Amino acid sequence: MAASCELLDVDPLELQFPFVLDKQISCPLRLTNRTYRTIAFKVKTTSPRKYCVRPNNGVVPPRSSCTVVVTMQAQKAVPPDLQCKDKFLVQSVVVSDGLSAKDITSQMFMKEGGNVIEEVKLKVAYVMPPEPQQEIAEEHDGVERILVPMQRIVDNGRSTSELSSGSASLRSAEEVGSPVGRIVKSEEFLKAAGPALETKTYAGPAEQSHQLSAIIAKLTEEKNSALEQNRKLRDELERVRREASKQKGSFSLVLLAATGVLCVILGYLVKT
Repeated sequence: MAASCELLDVDPLELQFPFVLDKQISCPLRLTNRTYRTIAFKVKTTSPRKYCVRPNNGVVPPRSSCTVVVTMQAQKAVPPDLQCKDKFLVQSVVVSDGLSAKDITSQMFMKEGGNVIEEVKLKVAYVMPPEPQQEIAEEHDGVERILVPMQRIVDNGRSTSELSSGSASLRSAEEVGSPVGRIVKSEEFLKAAGPALETKTYAGPAEQSHQLSAIIAKLTEEKNSALEQNRKLRDELERVRREASKQKGSFSLVLLAATGVLCVILGYLVKT
């Protein structure tokens, strides 16, 4: 949403920064001069140490525009509820033609000097960054979805350089007009990657079902093997416990017999 004023149109009225820790984030601000006179502008903020504005002042020729880049410095902590109370102020004033940015002074934007200053206030908002999507989702008979990581496809096939040197190169999702993370369903786009990528995709429902069955069979086999190992361990533990019990019982009998013999000897010695 832009603010239509007599001197400069300012767009947007709310600077939105996708908040990410330890990363500088920039937001463009477009100033449009719809008059037939030269307009000087100056951008101010309530948090000058937090933001970098380039350029923070300048001139806009008649019937033209310029872009100001507002960069938020890397933040170390997340504010509560992503709330931001920072503000920006865009001041504009009519100046003589031929004036350059280096000729701008702070006195031009003082109302006490009789200058007609136009001001536009801007808000700042933090928004959640888009979640990265690094997987291609493929549907199986409209019920099951198989997630195939992009990196696994490239690593298991030929290298990226080999793909680009083949008869057809693999273009990124942005080059074909798709946003990052969009589910790729175009068979033609997948075939453009060459044979290495085609071996990792599913040609049809029959092959999908066959490969899925193979995966399930392999997982079932691994599960049965783990159960068998677990059973063997339990049997071994039970055998060790039984042997320990036997050894303890035999030791008790020997101790009892030794005690009896000792008592008999002591009784004989006492009588003699």
